[in-house]
Amino acid sequence: MTRIKVLLIVTLSELGGAQKVVYHIAAGLPPEQFEVTVACAPGGELVNWLRNLPRGVQVMEISGLKRNISLWDDLKAFKKLYALIKKGAFDIVHCHSSKAGVLGRLAAYFAGVPKIYFTAHGWGINEYQSRPVRFFYTWAERLAGVVSTGVVCVSESDLLKGRNLRLAANDKLKVIYNGMPEPRPKEGVLRGELNIRKEDIVIGSVARLAPQKDPLFLLEVAGRMITSPDNNQDRGRVYFVIIGDGPLRSRCEEFVNLKNLQGSVFLMGAREDAAELLRDFDVFVLFSRWEGLPLTIIEAMLAGRPVVASAVGGVSEMVVDQKTGLLINASDGRAAVQALRELAADRERRLSMGEAGRRRAVELFSINEMVNKYRELYLS
Repeated sequence: MTRIKVLLIVTLSELGGAQKVVYHIAAGLPPEQFEVTVACAPGGELVNWLRNLPRGVQVMEISGLKRNISLWDDLKAFKKLYALIKKGAFDIVHCHSSKAGVLGRLAAYFAGVPKIYFTAHGWGINEYQSRPVRFFYTWAERLAGVVSTGVVCVSESDLLKGRNLRLAANDKLKVIYNGMPEPRPKEGVLRGELNIRKEDIVIGSVARLAPQKDPLFLLEVAGRMITSPDNNQDRGRVYFVIIGDGPLRSRCEEFVNLKNLQGSVFLMGAREDAAELLRDFDVFVLFSRWEGLPLTIIEAMLAGRPVVASAVGGVSEMVVDQKTGLLINASDGRAAVQALRELAADRERRLSMGEAGRRRAVELFSINEMVNKYRELYLS
């Protein structure tokens, strides 16, 4: 039987949400039915992960693929993608993330690929951008949407946004929720590394230290919690642990030092075992300014942890307020502190919310369900 040739394109190769979805699609598609190639920027962990898959995924590293707009680099990346697609004679090209989404879809169109798909892991258009930037990104998405066979949104919220902004024809837009495998817990490892007692409260986040995730807001909330008179040794101290790296790392470190939060706030950097450490959190937090459907929340729910998060993008489709966690408005510091204090003080509530969240994640955000829906899309 002739296998279907699929090319997955994602901009960066550092491990983020879009990259993990690409990895799980590549790993999960039946090898007897699909021949998978992945194109991405060189040098990141995704490249090694893919090359270690037993199914034999070909990885093409495309220099010039980067998040920021650069006319010269973008043109180089487009030419390389076009040459790769033309030579590979792919049946399907499936792009992920904004830059790869535009360059890859246009290259696939000019190369004559029969089926061209794009997954928007949260649209790259938001109210924090200047009007000219929003106009340019909207125009680019609309152009790429015209040549697309289908556009996948990871949440109903993103589907509605895509329709309202006319980023693709209504009949091209559909929702496939992200999925993640249940993490293998390493309970006690993180607390052991940081010398945190079992009775102490760990409020943790796994996020890129970038403006979208608003880590400085999280640190402001942490400062208010830690310096509160309620935070005492006898009843269990509150600690904050942030796993992740990014362009705001140095500013986060400066904030921790300026506010004398060392010893209570730990910036761990990027960790490949981040999902396995979630069981050492008592509460998971994510105070993003905008979102698609964040994988770290899925991982936290699968680990049985209650989630406190800003109600942006698809987050409110994941977290059921008052049942699996608590939702706040983005950048509402008072509400964030209140929500965290409530959960820090109530172990039974944390446990019941965490278990309800775990059941919800297993039902809605299964890795097998996600891969099967993409398989059905490719075969449609």
